[in-house]
Amino acid sequence: MNDPHDVAGTPATREFYDKEGWTRDDANRLVDQSLFGVREDGPIRRQLHLLGNDRIRQALGGPGLRLLECGCGGTPATFLADRCAYFTAVDFSATGLAEAAKSLATTGIRFATVAADMCRLPFPDGHFDAAYCAQAIYHIDDPAGQAAAFDQIMRVVKPGGVAVFVMVNPFPLLFPVRAARRVLAATPLVAGALNRIRNEPPLPFRPMRLGWMRGQLAKWGAVEIFGYRIASTWFNQHVPESGGVGRMLWRTFARIETTHPRAAARLGCYVSIVARKR
Repeated sequence: MNDPHDVAGTPATREFYDKEGWTRDDANRLVDQSLFGVREDGPIRRQLHLLGNDRIRQALGGPGLRLLECGCGGTPATFLADRCAYFTAVDFSATGLAEAAKSLATTGIRFATVAADMCRLPFPDGHFDAAYCAQAIYHIDDPAGQAAAFDQIMRVVKPGGVAVFVMVNPFPLLFPVRAARRVLAATPLVAGALNRIRNEPPLPFRPMRLGWMRGQLAKWGAVEIFGYRIASTWFNQHVPESGGVGRMLWRTFARIETTHPRAAARLGCYVSIVARKR
């Protein structure tokens, strides 16, 4: 297990979200959602969104959970509210936590927002029934920091409890260009050259291999990996369901995600990792 005193989250990520990501634009939309939010304005995308959420709900269990969400930002997982007796939302962005409190207040459940680094959680061992962390750990730019985040989250889940992580698959087989970019980004000499010529991303992004993540969590108990979303964020935002090719591709994605969730984890861009603590 990593010593939480030796590692921490990434300051550049916290700075981005404090100053920009969890602020609101002229349309009163959170900047993070404008940049990275996915569209749900078609029947197939709505179906897949509900499918992913339902699988997470089933994995976490409930009702009556003492639930921890790490990296909640300004968009906490309110779809889990009815599974909870108490919802604890953790983030290291003060701006994000202010938004999270507004959102959670509309659910009617008891909750607390806690300013903390997920690599150094201020809770005792086994304090929660379950934990959830989505689209957050891969914004820690150091693998040791990511490993610490996994360890800390699993540490504070009780024996017999469960944690669910929504993560990136860096090498999605259905998106070979995306996979090739991650291969190049993981090659030190090539990565240095790419960083000099490409536009700097808005925040750190370092997805680790599925096997590496499984290895970090397997020491805590049983691990299962399912597809969460095959489509990349760019694909979701730019390829509509209404066109002929787009409709065919979205239907194909839906068929795979519905009937072959484990295969979808290798084929697509985002996965759900379920870790059951022994």
